[in-house]
Amino acid sequence: MQKGWIYLIITLLSVPALSQQVVTLEENIPYANNGMEYGFYISNSSTKEVKGVDYDRYELNFYVANKSGCLKLIPFSNRDSTTGRSNEIQVAEFNCLNATGKRLTSKKGVVSARVWYTYVRIPDEQAKNKYRMANAEAGYAISNGQTITSRIIVIVPKDEKPKVNCRIIYFPEFQ
Repeated sequence: MQKGWIYLIITLLSVPALSQQVVTLEENIPYANNGMEYGFYISNSSTKEVKGVDYDRYELNFYVANKSGCLKLIPFSNRDSTTGRSNEIQVAEFNCLNATGKRLTSKKGVVSARVWYTYVRIPDEQAKNKYRMANAEAGYAISNGQTITSRIIVIVPKDEKPKVNCRIIYFPEFQ
């Protein structure tokens, strides 16, 4: 019985370490975390009528910029081989808290990193002690200075600006 309580306490204390960070964003003010900048800006706005009620329609552009001075690499995980890899992996999820979702518009958007290819040295089967270079997928990455973006259209109540938060996906730190 005593071991059960110890396992429960350890589990409850470790949950915050595994959780992902959610931050509230303001328009044109990026949030900086671990060398990455997360933000959004409005590229277009108008007013739309939906079933006799006026709403404001916004085009939101979400972005993640690598300002760390180095490549941010997300290596493949073991589960990628069992579930099938994708050409992209989610880096951040942006949610518009006051979006209505009416007229087939979005409430959230994601920004994803693409697969990163690099040259690797592999043994040459035909010549002993010789190697050849091959282009291989090494994981997903965001290069230094690179900005990745996505765009969604939201409808919010009249005279309201979009209220956006961002769920930051974990980037492993290599020392």
